[in-house]
Order: sequence, then C-alpha cells, then structure tokens
Amino acid sequence: MTPAELAAEARAKVAGVSALLEFPTADALDRCTAELTIAGAHIQELKTNGPEPAVKPALLELQEDLLRTGLLLRRAWEFRAGQGGQAGYTRTGEINAHTAGASRWAIEG
Repeated sequence: MTPAELAAEARAKVAGVSALLEFPTADALDRCTAELTIAGAHIQELKTNGPEPAVKPALLELQEDLLRTGLLLRRAWEFRAGQGGQAGYTRTGEINAHTAGASRWAIEG
C-alpha cells in the first residue's frame, strides 16, 4: 500500500470506531479494539517508512480523529446502560440519551 492509502485506511478505521462508540456495547468495544489494532498497524508502518509530505495533511486529520475517538472510548468504558433505556455518545463526546419508551406505573392500595 502507498502511504496515502495507509493513511486513508487508518482514518476510515478510526471513523468506524467513532461510529461504533456512539452506542457503546460490549460487542462494539470488542470491534473497536480490532479496528484500532489495524489502524495502529497502518500508523506504525507510516512512521517506519517516514511520511511523505503529501500525506502530512491526512495525518493531521487522523490525529484529530484519534483524539476525538480516544475521548469517546474513555467515556464508553465508563458507560452504564439504565433500565429505562440506553444512552450513547455523539462523535463529539456528548451524551445522547435514547429512551426505549415511557412506562407508567400505578400504585394500588
């Protein structure tokens, strides 16, 4: 792969991880690990071969994506699903609650 292809694929993997982390589940976290492992291998290969000047803008964008994804990943590990619904995080790291519907309870007695 060319350096530009490596950078593009690494960025695509990181974007995929961000999308998975919007609604973190145990399965999503496992998939994130696999995707980030591949992205890390591509980044390491770019570092080993030395990035070409034409690839540097893509690497800067990748760095920003990794920072955002790191925030989402940290918050996903702290995530707890409630009984009344499931919450997730947006790509910017803000909580986004999705309730599964309201239940009404009546107390008799």
